[in-house]
Amino acid sequence: MKKFIKVTAVILVFVMLFTACSPAGGGTPAGGTAAPAGAATAPAGGATADAPVTITLLTGIFNGGHNTIVDVFNETFDHIQIDLNNTAASWEDISTQKITMVAAGMGPDITTVSTSFYPQFAAQGLLLDITDYMTANIDRDSIHWSVIENLFIDGRLFGLPISVFSLIVYYNRDMFEAAGIEAPSLDWNNTWTKDEWFNIAAQLTHGEGMDRVYGGWADIQLERTACFLFPLGLDYWREGDLFPQFDNRQIRDIHEVVFHAMHTDRIIPDGSTIMTAPVAQLFADERLAMMINGTWMHPAILESGINFGVAPTPGGVTVSYIDVYIPYANTRHPEATKEVMHWLIGEVPSSIKYQEFTWGPQVCKLATEYNMDILFQGLTQPEKDMIFNSLAQGNSRPLTVFPEWAEFLTASLLPISSLMRIGEYSVDDAFDRLQEEALTILGLN
Repeated sequence: MKKFIKVTAVILVFVMLFTACSPAGGGTPAGGTAAPAGAATAPAGGATADAPVTITLLTGIFNGGHNTIVDVFNETFDHIQIDLNNTAASWEDISTQKITMVAAGMGPDITTVSTSFYPQFAAQGLLLDITDYMTANIDRDSIHWSVIENLFIDGRLFGLPISVFSLIVYYNRDMFEAAGIEAPSLDWNNTWTKDEWFNIAAQLTHGEGMDRVYGGWADIQLERTACFLFPLGLDYWREGDLFPQFDNRQIRDIHEVVFHAMHTDRIIPDGSTIMTAPVAQLFADERLAMMINGTWMHPAILESGINFGVAPTPGGVTVSYIDVYIPYANTRHPEATKEVMHWLIGEVPSSIKYQEFTWGPQVCKLATEYNMDILFQGLTQPEKDMIFNSLAQGNSRPLTVFPEWAEFLTASLLPISSLMRIGEYSVDDAFDRLQEEALTILGLN
């Protein structure tokens, strides 16, 4: 009942006011006029009063909440209706279904996609350019505009955020207190350093065999270790020309620290350990004192029942991951598609995502304010603020992705990271191979 009341209240606010994360200047699409509250708005994309435009949204069962979102949209609007297909089981399955639908002449207008595939689709000319519509209609003061800025490609916008996830540190409050270790500052600009984080992890490590308690977890998977690079202004790809930087000695040395913490000092569980007991389970069993992990882990950590807290990643610049709504260039209804895209990042759908408790932070600030009491349960208000402050300019960076990124991720980065995790490759072995394969994939050798 509580959830129904909250959703209904937000819908009422939306229908009457179309506020906050709606179009700038009073909630009217560019070039249009406001309709009376509750009335059907002007037809878009060729709709008539008797035949509303239908926009097909293809997503996955893992993107929970879209059933409610689509029901609310279809109850609110007369001139556009959304046809939801959310049967896909993975990001790859979404791509497969999209190809099948196009072959049958029933291609979707909008799909959800991992950020890994977003630049590839844009480079292939598959996506609808929504730059002018969104810059004219989005009220930048009402959203985390820096997140949307991260989706611009060569100055143009082809997608909008579904949700944003960040790497943060989860730690066991009881274990910190028992060891007499003070929790770090929640200020992204004044938190622990990388060396302090590893020193604390060493202090919290003890025991042997199945009784061993590990002080920390930092995955040597390179999408995660980027949180140690970004505070130093480093990246795996050179700015401007994307030339791979896996032969950079400073970058390799940072990974040597993680590698030795995992395989020599054993303050971080190695690949064989986490094959037996996943990191989340080690943390729940109090065999892991802290871990650098994504905010997508929060529901599972809360359910474990342990006394936990959160803190910024060492160095104060974390990695953000943006899942994306993408509109297709071959849609028969481009204006209606843009309107739906814009609505999907607004107050109503953002609040529904929060209330479903299956999503990360939303870019709509008012939805966050309205739902703060149910967000990131188990944390204090300053800790919740810390998570949302990770979205601010300068506190996080997305991974550098490009049209060949998905291929490099699948064929090279993930399998080579796994070999480092089990100790089969040294850092130099891994990075020599990464440099060679990156040059090949990008056509630079």
